[in-house]
Amino acid sequence: MKKGTKLYSVLKLKCPRCQIGNLFHNPGLFVFSGILDMPNACEHCKQDFKLEPGFYTAALWISYPIVLVVFIPLILLGFSLDTIHGFFKFLYPLVIVFSFILQIPLMRVARAVLLNMTIDYTTKW
Repeated sequence: MKKGTKLYSVLKLKCPRCQIGNLFHNPGLFVFSGILDMPNACEHCKQDFKLEPGFYTAALWISYPIVLVVFIPLILLGFSLDTIHGFFKFLYPLVIVFSFILQIPLMRVARAVLLNMTIDYTTKW
């Protein structure tokens, strides 16, 4: 993954402007304390992360299509295999557990996507 791309910033949870500073106090996708705790600005380039009040509410609209892309194929697979082997009874609880496990990383990735939609990478800061 090449530094300077939006995908790099989103998946590594780095500042979209410099791609050096962390977006969250606790880096990583699977964090269970301080899930959405973000600094007010990047520690490296000083890019403000609190762009306006209620800015991260839009992250809900970003995480929704991500959830659909992940879970609709699983549900369709369950329905197609249900007629053959009764597989849906096994897949349904698995999808529910999987959705709870992915909730935390999806919230963080949605915030990173939202910031990358509004802030561009630059080497001059």
